[in-house]
Amino acid sequence: MKFDIKKYLVFLSLICLLFVGCAGTRSQETNTLKFITIEEELKLGEELESFTIRYLKIIRNSQVNQFLTEMANNIGAVSHWRGLDYSVFVINEQDINHFSLPGGTIYIFRGLIEQADNADEIAAILAHEIVHLSQRDAVARLAEKYSYAFAAQQVIGENPEIAEHVIMSLYREGTILDYSAEQEKAADKVGLFYMLDAGYDPRSMITVLEKMRKIEKQNPRRLELLRMTHASTATRQRRVQKSIKKLSINPAAFRDDTREFSKLKITLAKIPQ
Repeated sequence: MKFDIKKYLVFLSLICLLFVGCAGTRSQETNTLKFITIEEELKLGEELESFTIRYLKIIRNSQVNQFLTEMANNIGAVSHWRGLDYSVFVINEQDINHFSLPGGTIYIFRGLIEQADNADEIAAILAHEIVHLSQRDAVARLAEKYSYAFAAQQVIGENPEIAEHVIMSLYREGTILDYSAEQEKAADKVGLFYMLDAGYDPRSMITVLEKMRKIEKQNPRRLELLRMTHASTATRQRRVQKSIKKLSINPAAFRDDTREFSKLKITLAKIPQ
């Protein structure tokens, strides 16, 4: 039976709900969350990653994963959560989409990478997700939307079959990826600063949004998943253009990953879909 990625993302959101539904509220002083510790979130990330490996069409290629993971950690090193180790996986689907999960794992769909002309456009996607991760948006959103569920420590490491059974019987609308408008706006805006500080061209966020906007008009189904959780590409593009005008950009300071990115795309093209 063919795996339905859209249904899985809903399923995944319920897994996250089960684990962190009682995470608590964000502390204004420390910008962290009450009730769920960093250690618990990292453990949660490991549990979620085990589910994605089982259920998603992950491309298992060390060259692809290593390049993207190194890029994410370059950006993560200048983020608000500098001690977090980031990992990036490519999903072998043609959708134009990306998402991240608590604990530092980022997923980019193959279709998005194939549309990119340079590494900086992928860095723009990673920077967006790293803002969400560094701000612990996924945990915060669940804590704000749901008052009580199981405590994280009661489920993490327990029987996954039991957790799956409970989750499948608790359908809730919404998804862990459905951040607030302000969180999405911040992910784009702050992501520009992350890119600049890490040596990537923040103007590439405009070009990748332009590509998304064009695909959205030609084949909207390819952005169906992305539009479930993000503002329109036109709105995002206007905001990013406005923010970039305020940045001091020095192209000479940017990384040159042209050769490495070309190799990645050649490798990706050889991997069957």
